[in-house]
Amino acid sequence: MNWRKKLLAPKTLTVITTAALIFGTFPIVESPAHAAEVKHLDQIRVALLIDSTKYKLVEPVVTLSGGTGGMEIGVRAAANAVVKPWLSIVDTSIRMSIEQYSAMMLETTDFTAAKALYAKLATMTADGYVLSRVKQGKTVYQVYYGSFPTKEAAEGTAAQALKDGTVAALTKSIPPVLTGPLHLSAGSYATEAAAQQQMSVYIQAGVQAEIAVQEDATGTLAYSVFVGSEATAAQLDAVKTAALKAAPNVPLQAVNAKSSYIIARSDVTASSNGAAAIPHYASAAGEQKTVVHPKSDGITVKERGDRRYRGDMEISTYHDKLALVNEVAMESYLYGVLGSELSAGWPVEALKAQAVAARTFAIKQGNKYEIAQVTDTTLDQAYYGIQKEFPAGNQAVDATKDEVISDKNGLISPVFSSNAGGMTADPSEVWGNPLAYLRSVPSPDEGAEQGKAIWYRIQLADGRTGYVHSMYLKDSGQKSKEGASYYTATEKDVNVRLAPYVDNAANPSIDQLSTNEKVLVIGQEKESNAFSWTRGPYTASDIKGKLTAAGIAITGDLQTLEISKRGPSGRVTELKANGTVVKVPYPDALRTVLGGLPSTRFEIEPAGSYTGNTPNAAGLAIAGAAATETSGSATEPIYVLSAGQSAPTALKKSDLTALGTAGSSKPSLAPGSSTSSSVVQIGSGKQFVFRGTGYGHGLGMSQWGARGYAELGYDYKKILQSYYAGITITKE
Repeated sequence: MNWRKKLLAPKTLTVITTAALIFGTFPIVESPAHAAEVKHLDQIRVALLIDSTKYKLVEPVVTLSGGTGGMEIGVRAAANAVVKPWLSIVDTSIRMSIEQYSAMMLETTDFTAAKALYAKLATMTADGYVLSRVKQGKTVYQVYYGSFPTKEAAEGTAAQALKDGTVAALTKSIPPVLTGPLHLSAGSYATEAAAQQQMSVYIQAGVQAEIAVQEDATGTLAYSVFVGSEATAAQLDAVKTAALKAAPNVPLQAVNAKSSYIIARSDVTASSNGAAAIPHYASAAGEQKTVVHPKSDGITVKERGDRRYRGDMEISTYHDKLALVNEVAMESYLYGVLGSELSAGWPVEALKAQAVAARTFAIKQGNKYEIAQVTDTTLDQAYYGIQKEFPAGNQAVDATKDEVISDKNGLISPVFSSNAGGMTADPSEVWGNPLAYLRSVPSPDEGAEQGKAIWYRIQLADGRTGYVHSMYLKDSGQKSKEGASYYTATEKDVNVRLAPYVDNAANPSIDQLSTNEKVLVIGQEKESNAFSWTRGPYTASDIKGKLTAAGIAITGDLQTLEISKRGPSGRVTELKANGTVVKVPYPDALRTVLGGLPSTRFEIEPAGSYTGNTPNAAGLAIAGAAATETSGSATEPIYVLSAGQSAPTALKKSDLTALGTAGSSKPSLAPGSSTSSSVVQIGSGKQFVFRGTGYGHGLGMSQWGARGYAELGYDYKKILQSYYAGITITKE
């Protein structure tokens, strides 16, 4: 992308209200107005760091790497104006910040001490950085803490940090020096060398001086010498007195606070010895938009997981914080989205469907974040940069260039999720509002569990139960008196987990088996995946804790948990705890209050009720989770994974009987029914699990379902029309 090209100004945009839902690829979108909406964007603005009401992720400094070609830095003089390069950077990496108020917590010649203090401050409320400077021939290291819009905010945060014993010891309890955006100018020079010569005069006298690049009144670039970096007028007066002693014949003028400039500094935050510094450029706060352009193959952003992005990076002040926005061509953006959302081995028609949906969604957002249309997160759609791209995804984007999805009212918001669990959600099951182009339909999602490993459910010697991956256990040939088999561990430190999947954060090991340790295998099931999953087991106190953490008060001990209503696709829309409705802002939020369940398409079962190849004593089988379908006719197929099966089977609803947790059978829910009497007694000492299908909110297109349809021979247009009602695909 030519960075000197004007960023196309969006036309009148429709701003859409959204609510982010965990594990959902797209947010849930309310019915939009359709007047004067944008139908095409050549370029898009992606918020990587921003402090907004809809999304917040902030850093005081960003680290950018431009590869072997280096980067150019310029300032956009006005909205949509051509960007004129101010600096050509040959360094591999640079750091950028906004010139605001900060607290210099320490100035020392001891780099080890400076680095130790920085490391401690980095764990606290605000972050910081370490600069190196030369003062009277000596190198000093300055540790800065935070970046704030006011002196008072910097002062208060620094005072709070000094209450920490480690910080107090490292700073020797010396009050921090407040710094800020108040500078004196000692003149502008045509060359950097001339500016450096004047700057050295002040440095030798112990006065802080820096070089700033800015334009003069004629628009010509010049190198200015800035003296001081002060937080108050009194500080600036003191600096002026010292500077005039060092160079009495050089007039000093206060720098206009509204002017645009870039100050060059030396950053040693990441250095191991204080000698390896990288450039640190501070931009003026206020209206300044600083743009960084890669000369070759994209820009890597350390603070976003070292992801490398196409296009340019804009640094600005938004809501008094540094905002980092990626300006990128729409098709290049979609390369990253396809690479982040899907995989290289997926059928080309599924990739095309994703490309058209992603393009439409991005355009439909309007100026959702005021200075950007989307974020790079699943709050909108995943966008993880060049490293995630793959050729087939890029080709799918190119093959569908400019194609979008519309209905009779204009562009739709084509929400989608990873896996619908066999049936997509009805809007009433997710946020409660109808939308004409979204309805519950069957979805061939079972491909997500194909090839998944078997996990054994075991009983430890102390009576606890858990899951172990089958590759780490072998049959000993011995059986219990009830006929269950004893297995032994094949190696040491074999992890035992509460649920059959690996996630050290959400599903950590509860024990480890030693080599040849013997355990009783009491069941087996496939590893939890996007189609079918298990979470738990949990106790009553576990769930009460999750509900309490979500702001839902439970009086006394939690005794019962009841699925009291289901929606058209069988998703849980109402839950009762101790007979009282668990109040949530929208039905899909039940996933959050229950600790982050993959979907609301679940059953609640007593722990140990499912044993793999045989029904349990209570008569429960995993078919119960899929037997609650309620939309469509009784002859429409739904996908059921029954005990002992390795792949789901398509059955008619009329063939199914839902099995309740008490072991009594009841007819499957009739189409359109919204109730389900499934009460689980979870008193003291009892455990239970959530067992369900699907991953995400389930609205609109299922990515795994799109793959399933593509494998059945559907083209991308038919895939999209299978998930969105009354739509057309057109080229805008």
